[in-house]
Amino acid sequence: MADPRTPSTPPGASPADVVTEASRLQALAHPLRLKMLGLLRVEGPSTASRLAQRCGESSGQTSYHLRQLAAAGFVTDADQADLVGQQVHGRDRWWKAASQLTYTQRAALADEEQVAASGDYYRAVIDLYAERARAWLVAEHTWPEHWQALSSLGDQVLRLAPDEVQTLREDLAALLARYRKHDPAVPAGAGEVPADAVVVSMQYQLFPDPEQTPPAPAALERPGEAP
Repeated sequence: MADPRTPSTPPGASPADVVTEASRLQALAHPLRLKMLGLLRVEGPSTASRLAQRCGESSGQTSYHLRQLAAAGFVTDADQADLVGQQVHGRDRWWKAASQLTYTQRAALADEEQVAASGDYYRAVIDLYAERARAWLVAEHTWPEHWQALSSLGDQVLRLAPDEVQTLREDLAALLARYRKHDPAVPAGAGEVPADAVVVSMQYQLFPDPEQTPPAPAALERPGEAP
């Protein structure tokens, strides 16, 4: 789940939500909802019962949170064309992600409701990223050695000016755009997807080291902006 804090879509990205309303952000500010939305995006359409099994929750819980996601426009009912190859029972309600990516805009400091909703949302995102990394550490020993050797949990400390950070963001987006996006409807070995391809989670965070003293307000002005 990509979450850069700008409404612009990187090159090669799929159609995405640009979230501005506090109510929509609040709908995502829940670990279980984020996890279910991620599963629908990675694994394709599912039901509340199937998601409950995947998440270790009751179907009542997943059904409730799916309805909240649907009210905010993040999930919708799956069509028959989306369910090819699935074992569908007449009374099952199948859900699918409304889009493959979610983008958010920076909250205006004067909008306290939006700032609070944004903070709740990003805390849930960070928790989900950490949970995903911990899950890999638990499962890593079950994977072939060459896959274990390819995984990475490192970081780099850089010293950059604001315009260099912007360039780095753009470079990362352009680099990722060169690689094949995951489509749950196209299995490994079909189309251009190699038979040995697996779903890979590319997680990265980019922010000033919070342990340092922030620069003076004048130094925070964006290039080209009037004071």
